[in-house]
Order: sequence, then structure tokens, then C-alpha cells
Amino acid sequence: MMKRQTLLQTTALCLAGVLAVTGVAAGAQTTTAAAETDAEVAGADDIIVTARKRAEDIQTVPIAITAYTAADLAERNISNLADLGNSTPGVSITSITGGTVLGIYIRGLAPANTANDLNVDANVGIFIDGIYQTSRNTLDIISVLDVGQIDIAKGPQSALYGRSTFAGALSVATRRTAKNALEGSLSATVGEGEDYRVKGTVSGPLTETLSARIAAGYLTYDGYGKNLAAPKDNLGGTEKFAVNASLEFEPTDNFRARLSGIVTHSKTELSPTTLLPFTAFNCGNGNVTAAGGGSVAAPKPQLFCGTLPISTNSSITPNVPDTVAKTRQLALDLSWNFGPATLVSSTGLTRATNRTYNDYDGTAAGVTLGVCTLANVASPTCGTGVPFIAPYTRLVQVNALSISRERVRTFSQELRLQSDDSSAFSWLLGGNYFDSRVPLAAGGLGISASTAIAANERLAAVPLLVLPPAATGVGSYEFTANPFLVADSTVSQLSSSYSASFTKAKSIFGSLGYDFGDFRVSAEGRYNIDKKRAQVFSVNNPTSGPGVNQQINGTTVPTAGTFPVIGTVYDRKFKSFAPRFSADWQATPNMFLYASAAKGVRSGGFNTINPANGAANGILPTEAAYDEETNWTYEAGFKSNLIDDRLLFNASVFHVDWKDAQVSGFTQNQMATTVNRIVLNIGTIKTTGFELQADFKMTDNFSVGGNFAYSDPKFGTGVYDGGAVTQCVVGAATPATATAAAGCPPVIVVTRANGTTAAVPSIAGNRPQRAVKTQWNLHASANVPINDDWKATGRVDVNYTGAVESNIINTIDFGKRTLTNFRIGLESDRYSIALFGNNIFNRKYVQNSINQPRLGIPFAFVVPEIYLGETRRVGVTGTVKF
Repeated sequence: MMKRQTLLQTTALCLAGVLAVTGVAAGAQTTTAAAETDAEVAGADDIIVTARKRAEDIQTVPIAITAYTAADLAERNISNLADLGNSTPGVSITSITGGTVLGIYIRGLAPANTANDLNVDANVGIFIDGIYQTSRNTLDIISVLDVGQIDIAKGPQSALYGRSTFAGALSVATRRTAKNALEGSLSATVGEGEDYRVKGTVSGPLTETLSARIAAGYLTYDGYGKNLAAPKDNLGGTEKFAVNASLEFEPTDNFRARLSGIVTHSKTELSPTTLLPFTAFNCGNGNVTAAGGGSVAAPKPQLFCGTLPISTNSSITPNVPDTVAKTRQLALDLSWNFGPATLVSSTGLTRATNRTYNDYDGTAAGVTLGVCTLANVASPTCGTGVPFIAPYTRLVQVNALSISRERVRTFSQELRLQSDDSSAFSWLLGGNYFDSRVPLAAGGLGISASTAIAANERLAAVPLLVLPPAATGVGSYEFTANPFLVADSTVSQLSSSYSASFTKAKSIFGSLGYDFGDFRVSAEGRYNIDKKRAQVFSVNNPTSGPGVNQQINGTTVPTAGTFPVIGTVYDRKFKSFAPRFSADWQATPNMFLYASAAKGVRSGGFNTINPANGAANGILPTEAAYDEETNWTYEAGFKSNLIDDRLLFNASVFHVDWKDAQVSGFTQNQMATTVNRIVLNIGTIKTTGFELQADFKMTDNFSVGGNFAYSDPKFGTGVYDGGAVTQCVVGAATPATATAAAGCPPVIVVTRANGTTAAVPSIAGNRPQRAVKTQWNLHASANVPINDDWKATGRVDVNYTGAVESNIINTIDFGKRTLTNFRIGLESDRYSIALFGNNIFNRKYVQNSINQPRLGIPFAFVVPEIYLGETRRVGVTGTVKF
């Protein structure tokens, strides 16, 4: 292993040195396959984008856009969304369990409300062939999809894109059909880690007016993380396939129709993860119970402050089921140019399901818990008569498996009438209808113990710092695990509740613009009405005992009565208007300047956990829903092609003013005896940043370049985190004299509607969690002819991503890394073979971290679950075209 690593490092360094000395490639990008028809009038090196619902050269659009053609993705070794995020400054992409719960953040604009409610918009929307993807858990399919181009539009796109484009939009377009002759390709990849991929396409005309394309992709990968509990089976492995096809009908020059469809299926193993050791907690308030019920003098700190450690060795329960995700999509696009205007119709239908599994206790050994005996099976006090206190008489090892189920159905229809692209006075008027239904969104646990648990027995947490724990003793009643105990060994996962929701949106949008020659102005806007509904179905489980929670099979919606407690129906309309204004000036044939102001809107949602009854146990009815959050982004920049078009140099500067941010706060219910924590619109965030892009074609064969992105968003004055009071406030019972615990933010005092005050951790000046401050890329490439038929190619990319905060109180950070990729190959018009490597120096880094309570640990402790980033991947790809 060491010899192979040394050889790889030496090869990469030599290649990087040669390319750096001679000057290497990157600038010229080919015409996007997704807009081939529209690009026929453009130059061969132009990239065509449709961010403003028109085909435009990327260098003359007043929007900061990063675009990757199919050739670009191959040259940069981008085969999944993690690669895309690592390679794109200004973009951060994270995921957790089995590659699901996808988070995309542009320019550091990471939301404070990171709930996975699909009824709430994401910050960045994903579109495939123009169709918005409601599910954020089934989308990492670019490795097997027949991708023509990926566009990442930065800044609010709410005016024209609509849904989930608060900070930007990521658009994936599949390839268009070949119109003139039959063509196709077949590629295969073999790499270390049993990395096997194959992809094939066939396209061509069926008649003079009808053409077709069909493509299929398949991959399997053994994974990259070591599991000490199963040394022969790596973690992070996956198996995926996709089939996509399209028909294009062009009976005249003025009418086009395209019908496209996508089918995808993926199975993914658990990601390589570790839990931060409980002994590493070093700040925040102390907890005496966790320290052994008084058996240890010093209270145990409840928080961790510092940089998360990373380990390549996990110990996760073997044979956990794979996460399974499926998508189906049909899209029909019609375009009719009848002279003075063009009528465009876009119809989309998607279906997605997802079944996710995770090792909740984070270890194959499980958690040591005690077993207590009930004096009365109707009471969870284990015979003491005192709630929460549970004397135990023996120990067991308990494994916990968390699950989630998701089912999504969407329909969308857009119609728009727009002027000819060449008209000096441009206009567009459109309408959109969107219907998204999530009939199932559920989570739960599966609990297994090393010995059987009797009907009158329950689980109890044991003192955490007594190692090994005493065989008998007194612990706390385990409210997390007990409801999920089952007597039937054939049932492995249960859910205590599930939610059903829908969003029906209607919007009208349009744009007006005028071209004064070299100077243009435009205004865009969308008026949107979202009708949202959400309802939770649960079981009545007052004793927190076993045998009540229910199993959800697959992603089948439970039959009526299976979950007998029918929650409140939350129903509301959210109305918003999102404009964008821009002005641009073609100062010279090679210098394009622009300025814009755009409003982004992220929809509101519901606080469904607490009853909205205004009584002592609830929240105010007006707090059942929280409103949209908005931002105004002001941007100016230029795009240029200098030195006889050899130097592409673009730059932009932006300022974001984010208001009504959705942040954890307190109910304003004056009657509340227990002040519940909910999501409220109490936050402000501001940031100023800039981006640079440069690609220099030194000769016809060698190029160098790079990208840089900087953004430093911070919360404004008065913003606080109501969820960290227990961990961070010393003396919370007397707010006037309360102070911050070690390592925590300063404390401020807020007044609630009932006249009482509360001491809370201020997050003013803090960065939102997962907001990347600095990212950059340096690249060099070569394209050297060998003879009339063959050429040698090479590319090296060095990608840097700065550290991010893992929690909103900014005590934990992770993620800083510098990754080096390379690709060298030989190719002709028909054949190519390439050796590639990602993260060739095998840097270890944290890809993501989530913080939540854990089995056997008091709720006051939020334990980080640490996700290992993908390690080195090296392989060979061969392609043949016909």
C-alpha cells in the first residue's frame, strides 16, 4: 500500500510540475449539449445558459453563473455532488446518512432553520430538465445520468426560477438528441475500491422531423471507510443505475416538442461516521447526573469546543439495510414561434421515494443500558414512584437503528409568452402551477438488546463516567429507547409518528427589458401564492412504554387508524413578490459590466410539535406558522475576454441583507407555564463578499486558471439561540445575573409576552452553520497533438474549502481541506483512455457533522456525529464513440 501511495503521489507531482512549467488548460469550454439547438448560431467555444428563460451567452448574462458541460465534468473528475461542491468555489454541498438529506449552500447563505421538512423550501433549488425536485434525498445521480450541462446560478433567482432559489439555483440538463445522423458512445471505468462504471448512449433521427436519444448508466463502488466491526465490508459503498430517454419533434422551423423521461435507482451503504467521544466534551455548563449521579465530584461539560477530530476507522453495526432511493420523471416541453412572439409550455411529473437507515448509537457494540422492573406496567417509574429515576438490576447492550421514510409526488405546469430573443424591446409573461404532495415523511428507531427484555421491564440510562458501569445502580428512565422496544423479533423498526403535507403554488411572473445598443436594462418579478398544509399522525403513548409504536412498511402510507392520534391540520397561504432589476453595458466587444438587485424568498412552515391552543401547554395560534424569510442581494461585476480572447477574467462583488431569518426562539404565549421553543422570524444576517474567475490560454495547447470565492455572513444584533440555554447559560433561573458558560457566546436577556424575562445565548456576529467563508481552485491543463489523429491531454486541480461552523453558537468547526485531482489521457475523435485520481494525496477531512441527542445520554448533551469525506479514488476510463 505504501509503495502504491508513493508512486501515485510522485506521478501527480511530476504531472503538476510539467503542466505548471508549460502552462496548462482550463479556459475553453464547449457548447452546452443541453442547448445545442439554440447554440447553433453561437461560437464553438460559447456556453449557452437559460437562467433568464432565454438562450444567452454566459459571458453576456448579468448573473454570476458557473457552468459545466459534459466535457468539463469529465475533465474535472466530477462524478457526484460531493465532487461538484469540492470543485466549485462559492458552493458547498453536504449530505448525511447514505448520501441523503442533501444540503446545498451558495455564497455561505446557510439557513438557521435546517429542518428537513420538504414542505419548506430549500435555500438552493435543484432542477432537472427544468423540473423542480421536491425531494432533496434522491438527487445524487449525476454519475449515472446522461448529463449535458450543469448550471449554478448564484444569487436569488426567485423572480424567474421560483421555488427554493433564495440563494441560487442548480440546474441539470440532459443531452439533446442528434438530428442529422446516428451517433452513440460507450464508456467504462475501473477503479480501486471496486469502482466499476459503465454508461452508454444512442441517438439519431427516426424520421426527417423526429429524433430520439436513450442513455443508461450503472455504477457500483465498494466504499472508502473502514468498519472495524466488519473489516471485509467497507462503508460508503453504493450501487446506482439510471435510464433516461427523449423524443424531439420538429415538424417546422417554428415548432418544437421534447418529451423526456428519467428513471433512477440507488442503494447506498452507511456513510463512514464516528461519534465524538463523550470524554472529549470540554465546555459549556456541567451536568451532575451525567457525571454519575453525584459519584464524580466534577460535573461533566455538556458541549464540545474546538475542531472536530477525524477518524478513518468507524465501528458501525454490520448488516444495516442499504438506503434505497428511487426517482421517476416525465417532462414535456413545447415551443411555438408564431412570428411576433413565442409560446412555451413546460409540464413535469415526478415521483420519488426514499428509505434511509443510520446507526443511531454510532457503534457496533451498542450502548450499555440498565434494566429496571416496573412495579406497575402503567407507570414508567420502575417502582420508585419518582418520575425519571430508575434503579436497575442488570446490564444489557442495546443497538439502535434510526430510520426515515419519504414519499413525494409532484406535478408542475408552466406557460409563458415571450418576445423574440433578438428584439430590442424584450418582454415575457408567464404563469406556473405547482402541486407537491408528501403523503409520508416519517422517522423512527429500531431497538435490539443483547438479552430479551420482559414485558414488565424497561431500559434505564447508566451513569456515564463510571467505566465499567456498575452491574446494579440507579439511572434515569430511558425515554428514547423504551417506546421502540418490540416483543416481535420480526419487526425491527418502528415509528411513533408520521406527517403528511402538500404545497399548491400559483404564480405569475414576467420581465421587461430594453436594449439601447450597448446598454440594457431589465426588470423581472414573480407574484407567488403558496397554499401549504401539514398534519402529524401519531400514537398515544403516555407511558413511553413498548408495544405502542407502529411499523411503516417500505414507503407505504399507513392505513387509517394505524396511528390513531390525528394532529391539528395546519393550513395557510404564504404570499410573496420577488423582483429583480439589472442593468448591463457592453463597454467594449470584450468587456461586459453589470449591476443587479434581486430579492430572494424562502417559504415559511409550521411549528407542528406543540398544540396551538394558547393554553398553558401550547403556543399561540398565530405561532403555528412562521413566515417567509427574505433577502435582498446587491451585486456588481464584469465579464471579460482579453488578450485576443486568450484571457477570460470575471469578477463580482455582492452584499446580502437577509431579514426575518427563521431562528429558534420562544413562544409569546402569556399563559405558557412551560415556555416552548419554536421557529420564529427573529433573525437578520448580512454579508459582503466577492468572486473571481480567471482562465488564461497561454498557447493553443496550454492553459492555467483559478477561481476564488469569499463570503462572511453574520447574524445581526439581538438574534439569539433558544435551543442552547441549558448548555450555555449559567444561572438561567435568575436572568438578570445569568452569565455565559465556558466557551459559549455572551448572554443577553429577552422579555417574553407574559412579562417574564429569559437569559439566552446571543449569536450576534456568529456565522450560520455550514457557511463556508473561503474557497478557491487552481487548475492547469494541456492539450497536445501527437499526430493527425491523436492528442495527449492532462489536467490538475487543487481545490481548497475553508472551515465551517457545525452549530449556530459557533463552538464547533470542521471541514478545512485542500484536495488535489488529476487526469491524463490519450484521445482521438473516436477513442479515448484516461487515468484519473481524486484526492490523490488521500487527505482526511470531515465532510459533514450533525449534532443531536443520543441513546443513553441525557438530552442536555448534543453529540456530534462526524462524517468522513471521501478518500482517494484512482481509476481508468475508456470511451468509444460512433
